[in-house]
Amino acid sequence: MKTKHILLAVTLLLALSIKSSAQTFSSRGLTYLDPEANWVEQTLEQLTLEQRIAQLMVVRVPLEMNDRQAAEFSSRINGYGIGGVCFFAGTADRQVAITRRLQKDASVPLLVCIDAEWGLGMRLKDMYSFPRNSKFGQLTPDADSIVYRMGEEIGHQCRQMGVHINFAPVVDINSNPKNPVIGTRSFGTDRERVSQLGIMYALGQQSQGVMATAKHFPGHGDTDADSHFELPVINHSRQYIDSIDTYPFRRLIDAGVGGVMVAHLQVNALDPQRPSSLSPIIVDSLLRKQMHFDGLIITDGLDMKGVTNTYGNGRGELAALLAGNDILLLPPDIPQAIEAIKTAAVQSDSIRQLIDYHCRRVLHAKYRYVVSHLDEEIAVPGSDRRDAARDIVADLNLNIDRRIDTIVLRAIGDTAMPGCQIAVMHHGRLILNRCYGSLTYDSSSQPVTPETIYDLASLTKPLATTLAVMKLVDDGAVKLDDRLSRYLPYLKDTDKERITLKQALSHCAGLKAFDALWQQTSNRDSILLLIAQSQLNKDNSYCYSDFGFILLADMVERITSMPLDRYVSIHFYQPMGLTHTHFNPLTSTDIQSPATIAPTEQDTLRGLICGTVHDPNAYALGGVSGHAGLFSNAREVALIMQMILNGGTLDGHRYLKQKTVETFTRRHFEKQGNRRALGFDKQLLTPSKNAQTSFLASQSSFGHTGFTGTMVWADPDYDLVYVFLSNRVHPSATPNRLAQLNIRTDIQSIIYSILKQ
Repeated sequence: MKTKHILLAVTLLLALSIKSSAQTFSSRGLTYLDPEANWVEQTLEQLTLEQRIAQLMVVRVPLEMNDRQAAEFSSRINGYGIGGVCFFAGTADRQVAITRRLQKDASVPLLVCIDAEWGLGMRLKDMYSFPRNSKFGQLTPDADSIVYRMGEEIGHQCRQMGVHINFAPVVDINSNPKNPVIGTRSFGTDRERVSQLGIMYALGQQSQGVMATAKHFPGHGDTDADSHFELPVINHSRQYIDSIDTYPFRRLIDAGVGGVMVAHLQVNALDPQRPSSLSPIIVDSLLRKQMHFDGLIITDGLDMKGVTNTYGNGRGELAALLAGNDILLLPPDIPQAIEAIKTAAVQSDSIRQLIDYHCRRVLHAKYRYVVSHLDEEIAVPGSDRRDAARDIVADLNLNIDRRIDTIVLRAIGDTAMPGCQIAVMHHGRLILNRCYGSLTYDSSSQPVTPETIYDLASLTKPLATTLAVMKLVDDGAVKLDDRLSRYLPYLKDTDKERITLKQALSHCAGLKAFDALWQQTSNRDSILLLIAQSQLNKDNSYCYSDFGFILLADMVERITSMPLDRYVSIHFYQPMGLTHTHFNPLTSTDIQSPATIAPTEQDTLRGLICGTVHDPNAYALGGVSGHAGLFSNAREVALIMQMILNGGTLDGHRYLKQKTVETFTRRHFEKQGNRRALGFDKQLLTPSKNAQTSFLASQSSFGHTGFTGTMVWADPDYDLVYVFLSNRVHPSATPNRLAQLNIRTDIQSIIYSILKQ
C-alpha cells in the first residue's frame, strides 16, 4: 500500500509539472529538467522485478463482469503490477465504469487498449462502426482526407472512453483473395494507396492523443491461414518482402506512427526457425534497427494458436521479450509468463537489463498517453460523436459513388458540355472537388483542372452584386425599402422612380426580362439611360430581369465611389484569399494564362469568346456589370457560398452580419407567388423534379443558376453547398441540352440522397 501511495503521489506531482516551465536557472547556468524522464526513473525505481515484467503485459478484460468480479479482476492485475488492459466486447457504459475502476485501483496508471479497426462499434455493441478499410480504399487520392477524419474521430471517441492505444490501422496489402483473416480489413492491393491511407488513419488518430498501431508486421496480406488457429507461412523472397510487404510499415514509420504490431507468421526468407513475433531477426534487427522504428513494438495476441501450439508455459512470452518486443499482448497464463521471464532474469544480467529497457519504453509511453491526461473525465461519447461519424460516412459514400461520374460522362458524350467542375462543401469542409472533360470538344483541348475558371454568368448576381448590397445594408449606407431613384437620379421622373431595392433584388420591380441593349449602344451611360426609358410591365408580379441588377451595380458605384468589381474584391474576395475570382480575368495578374479559362460561345461578331464575358449587355458595359461578368472556379465559389451559409463568417472572420444574411436569404413576396429571396433564387413553392434545383432541396435553401451552364446552391438544413460550373454554351448556346437533361439538378439530387441515407 505504501508503494502505491508513493507512485500515485509521484504521478500526480509530475503530471502537474507538464503545465509549468521545463527549465530552471541554477548557479551554473540554464539547466533543463525533463519531467518525463524523472517520472519514468522514479516509477521504475519503485517496481520489483516481477512488477517490471508485468508492466510489459497487456491482458484481456473478461467479458460480462459484474461489479464484484470487476473489483476482483482489478485487485488481481494490480497485485501483479500489470501494465495495461485490452477490451474486446461489451457496452460503452460498462467499459467506462470498468476503466474508471481499474485506473482508480492501479499503482501505476494503466495503458488501456482496444482493437477497434473500424471504430468502437467493432467491439462495443452500442457504439458506431465505420465501414471496413476496403471501402475507404475506393476513394480517389483527392479525398484521402476523409480517412484522416475517420482516424481523428475514432481517436476522439477512444480518448473520451479513456483508451490510449488502438490496434489500428491494418496496413497489410490484400494480395491474396483467399486470405481468411485480412480481406476487407485492408485498404487494398496497391502498396502506395495502402500506405497513404494508413498514414491518414494513423495521423488522424494520433492527433487526438491516441497511439495508432500499424499491423500486422512484416505483412499478413498474402496468407491462406489464420494465425488465430495455426501459423501461416510466407514464402516470398526477401526482395519481395522489402519492396511490397514491409513497404507500408516503412512509410508509416517515417510518418511517425506510435506503434507496430508484429504478427505470428513463418516468414522463411527472414527467419525459417521462429514465428515473426518471436524472432530477433525480424523484431530487433529488421524493425528496430534497419527500419529505425523507435515506437512501441507490440506482439499480436500471445494466446493465439500460431504461438501456443509450439510455445507454452511462458516460453512464448520470454521469446517475445528476447526478440525485442515492448508489449507482450494477451499472455494466456500471467503467473507462468512472469515466472518464466523472472527465472531467466535471475540467471542473466543481460535479460534483467533487457526487462528494464523495455519497461522504461512502456513507462515513457504511459507518461505521454496516460499521465498527461489523468485529469480528463472518462465518459461515453454522446450523440454528437455518432452524428460526426455519420457525416464522415456520408462524405465517403459521396466520393465513391460513381453515379455522378456516369451522369457527367453521359452529358459530355451527348455534347451537353465539353467539361465541368463540381464542388461540394458539407459542414464547412470541401468534400468533393472533381473535374471532368476538357475546355472544348477539340481532341487536343486542355483538360479541366481545379485551376480552370469559368464565366459564371448570372451567378454574378448573388456572388457580387448582392454581396455588395448586403455590405451597404450592414454599413447603414442603404435600406432595403429605399427607392433606387434616391441614388440614381436618372430614374427620377420616370415610371421607375418608385422601385425599391427590395423589389429589384426580388425581380418584382416590373422591369423587362431582357432587351438587346448592346445592339443600340456600347456606351455605359447610354445603356443605363435606355433602361430608365424602357417600358415597365403592367404590374409588379415576378419577372426575372437583368435590368434591376445593372441598376444596383450602378448604385454601388455611386455610393462607394468605386466600381462593383473593386468594391467586392476589397471587401470579400481579397480578404477571403480568392485568387481565381475576377471580372475581366485577362487583365488580372493572378491569372497566369488564358489557357486556364474555359471558352464560351463561338460568336459571329466576337469570334471565340474566352476570358471576356459571354453576356453581350455585360460586354457592352465593359465586362463589369451587376448581372454578369464574374469568373471563378468551383472551389472559390463554394467558399463564398459557405461564408453566406455560415451567417456571414468564414475562417473566423466576419464579412456580413448574420441578421443581414437571414434577411437576404428569405422570401419577401411569397404571398404574391414570388419564390425569390433578395438576390438569391429559392426552391419552388411546390417543388418539382424538373425545376431549377433538386426537388430534395429544403425550403430554407437558396442559390442561383447561370446561362453559361453554372449553378450554386446552399442548404442550411444540411449545412451543404453545391457548385456546378461548365461552359455548356460552347460552341453554341443552343440547344440547351444541359438543362434539357437535368444534369445539374440530377447530380444535386444524388448528393441529397446520399446525405439522407
